[in-house]
Amino acid sequence: MLVFLLLTTLLFVGFHIWYAGRIFPGISFYNINLGGLTKQEALQTIQTQVIPSLPQNVTFVYQDGSWDSNLLELGISYDPQQIADYAFSIGRSGSPAIWLGDTIAILSENKIVSPTILFDENIAAGTLNQIAQQIDQPVEEARLSFEGSNVITARGQIGRTLDVEQTLKAIQQAIREQNFSTIPLAVIETPPDILDAEPYAQTIREFLSSDFILTTPEEFNHEKEEQHLKAEVLSPMLELVKEEQDGQITIDLQFQEFVLENLLNDLAKKYNITTENPRFIFNDTTGEIELYQNGVTGRTLNMSASVSAIQQQIAAGSHEAALVFDYTSPSVADTATGSELGITELVVSQSTYFYGSNSARVQNIKTAASRFLGILVAPGEVFSMAHYIGEVSLDTGFTEALIIYNGKTIEGVGGGVCQVSTTLFRTAFFGGYPILERYPHAYRVSYYEQKAGGYVDSDLAGLDATVYVPLVDLQFQNDSPYWILMEAYVYPEFNQIEWKFYSTSDGRSVEWQTTGPTNIVDPPETKYYLNTDLDEGEIKQVDWEAEGSDVQVDRWIYQNSILTAHDQFITHYEPWGAVYEIGPGVDGYPISEE
Repeated sequence: MLVFLLLTTLLFVGFHIWYAGRIFPGISFYNINLGGLTKQEALQTIQTQVIPSLPQNVTFVYQDGSWDSNLLELGISYDPQQIADYAFSIGRSGSPAIWLGDTIAILSENKIVSPTILFDENIAAGTLNQIAQQIDQPVEEARLSFEGSNVITARGQIGRTLDVEQTLKAIQQAIREQNFSTIPLAVIETPPDILDAEPYAQTIREFLSSDFILTTPEEFNHEKEEQHLKAEVLSPMLELVKEEQDGQITIDLQFQEFVLENLLNDLAKKYNITTENPRFIFNDTTGEIELYQNGVTGRTLNMSASVSAIQQQIAAGSHEAALVFDYTSPSVADTATGSELGITELVVSQSTYFYGSNSARVQNIKTAASRFLGILVAPGEVFSMAHYIGEVSLDTGFTEALIIYNGKTIEGVGGGVCQVSTTLFRTAFFGGYPILERYPHAYRVSYYEQKAGGYVDSDLAGLDATVYVPLVDLQFQNDSPYWILMEAYVYPEFNQIEWKFYSTSDGRSVEWQTTGPTNIVDPPETKYYLNTDLDEGEIKQVDWEAEGSDVQVDRWIYQNSILTAHDQFITHYEPWGAVYEIGPGVDGYPISEE
């Protein structure tokens, strides 16, 4: 036994002496024997023979795509110095157990050196970010578009984002396994809520196959009305809306809200109804008011409630929805009595005259006056004539007659309406009510200075009022504690219009005084214009001369003989020249240029 130990020791010492400064035999790196080489020789062998022969290319894969790279682009490299140092250290270092294991491997010529691999994650991340530019794509919902009433679909797109962090871990795993040939890319996929819109498109096509009907309710004596929306109107209004509740996503067909609101704004002009008090006529015999026209409950389209109702109906697949309105009742009931309103007697009445008016002017006077028959004016209310007369057009019963416009007397729709406004002005004036807005005519008009029988009284100058809707208005205020009932009547056979205020006298009375026309200015020279549209030899007067002047009217208002107000109405009238149009074949007139 002692001899065996001695021989073993001599053999071990001799083995180490023999391989002093060299790598022990039986040690290899990638099938290249390093045994017997010095560290420097092993380093050179690894650098020139081993590493160049190792695979350098790396292929990343995702689905059907592949991206080629290499170890250098991924920051992967071998450390030949550490490999050589490690090969030399085998059998020379480590615990007794490691040493014994290495020695046995050396003697069996089966010791393989593992490579030392360096990995720079920053370089790898840079390469992956370049690959990400080819992979990453945003999530896109499927889209719908319309060509007329045709529904066109575009498929959505799954969102993709290269997960650089997870892919770096995959590279690290490949390094541990020393297998770089193929590395899967980690990609985060985000599917859209709607990838394929065709099923929804079919739903829309079915929806567009019939009209969508908006209805108004039959309430407060308003008739049901319908607004049909056809496919070509509906199609650009529609959209698909995603809703999530309790983790569940639903897709509903809806109207685009801003488009729907624009539509409803237009419909509101059509379907909104102004609240109107009932109209009455005062029975002079009984002293009671009698219903002339029922009151109207007003309604205003409730935009938000209507939008909600329509969206609910379309989501349910319905083709009809009721518009929602807010209602405002008249402040006076149809059953109101004169005593309830304080309408018990005639408190003021005024008439003006229109001798010499043609049929067109008389028609306009009658049409305008009819707008005011039976109107109630509440205590404290400011009455606007323009509001009640409404639109003055051929479509509303008016016709063309002479009007003053832009410094000329011309044919225009509504000529004669100022006969009505002048009569109202005088009624409010002599009734003692505050006049808040009044505009005189540009020049003196004989109609407004006529008395019964047709003669002209210049003391009535300065008591005219013009109205030109919507720019020029006549307004007064009912400052009494009682309602006013107004009645306006036209008597063509007497060339007269009469305006009456019924209420209850509060003891007021009026005194007035006028300067009459002062600062008289002669009218300018008569002008003659050629009009080839006139008949041969025809002469037509289109403007009449009037003196220019100034008038001041003072009014004193008393209540039970106590002066409560004094106001002045100052009017300036321009001098106005006569104008004639001369037809062909007429000589002897100095023709003026326009």
